[in-house]
Amino acid sequence: MTQPPRVTFMMEVHVGLRTYYENLRRFVDKDSRITATWTLITYNHPNRLLRSNLIPAGIRGTLNGAIQVRDALQKTSPDVVFYNTQITAVLGGRRVSHKPYVIATDVTPIQYNRMAVQYNHTIDRNPWVSRYKHNANKRAMQGAARLLPWSTWVGDSMVADYGVRRDLIRVAPPGIDLGAWAAKAHYRQNAATPVQVLFVGGDFERKGGQILLSAFNQLPAGQAELHIVTRSNVAAGENVHLYHGLKPNSPELLALYRNCDLFVLPTLGDAQAVSTEEASAVGLPIISTQIGALSDVVIEGETGFLTPVGDAAAFAARLRQCCDDPALCERMGRAARVRAEKYFDAQKIADLVVDTLIDIINEQGGTHV
Repeated sequence: MTQPPRVTFMMEVHVGLRTYYENLRRFVDKDSRITATWTLITYNHPNRLLRSNLIPAGIRGTLNGAIQVRDALQKTSPDVVFYNTQITAVLGGRRVSHKPYVIATDVTPIQYNRMAVQYNHTIDRNPWVSRYKHNANKRAMQGAARLLPWSTWVGDSMVADYGVRRDLIRVAPPGIDLGAWAAKAHYRQNAATPVQVLFVGGDFERKGGQILLSAFNQLPAGQAELHIVTRSNVAAGENVHLYHGLKPNSPELLALYRNCDLFVLPTLGDAQAVSTEEASAVGLPIISTQIGALSDVVIEGETGFLTPVGDAAAFAARLRQCCDDPALCERMGRAARVRAEKYFDAQKIADLVVDTLIDIINEQGGTHV
């Protein structure tokens, strides 16, 4: 009897990658065409030695990640492997090439280095180390049977910076469960009604929080209320509401999105903010910045506005414009939901992932008994 192909999903789960993992798994596990095994790469290990502070944190994390990836490859015996970053593929070493694999990622290392200051990331100064890492990433990407970057921005870097064949690339954004993230039922109709403005960003500084507070404080008193979801410590002010500890996809977070009128993210450094796709899903217009892959989510003047990075005056002007014009917000919000249904539906993304994996198996001429 023929059995579905076995697929091992190697999933980094820190920060936004956990939301990506949860949304993808919710739909892939329902697909009977494959047998999925999920390995969470946490860069921690139960071995006490490999948790010891005697080993530098960076080296310790790399060792632990490599052990997790290689153990999973050995124990699961997959027909094809899905890596949600190229890092996990690199950590697998030579074992990675034993099975066909897919890489899906939100950013390439070169793109990440370009945002090093914003991410407090230290670029390798040793040219030998830098060259070694680049070549390892290049081999991993060029060795993939398919690549599923989150955005056209990342796909372009794979081609230009790593020599990947463009015909092997298909853009697959992180999907949103559009059933759970239902569109808003009502929009603000009266300009006199306070605008409910939402910001969701764990790192308040990197996500442009100070620019947001400056712009918000320039609005006429009582015109808007600001809702901030973050893990950072932020001083609350008049009409500013803080939320800590809200979990991804939680009912409390969904309700907050649906009860707001406008989503704002004046980020100084981002690859692709899942929060902007969540805002699109519920039908919120978005004001953000021209960075990373945000132009894949926000269509200028159609679903929101993108301002130059760090341009506080431009951001404040767009905030005032949206607060003054309820009809504009409704039009852009409804367009955002339509775009989410077309491009960010988690079911469609999961189907694309599974279709890709099955295509690879068929190309290999594999049978499953």
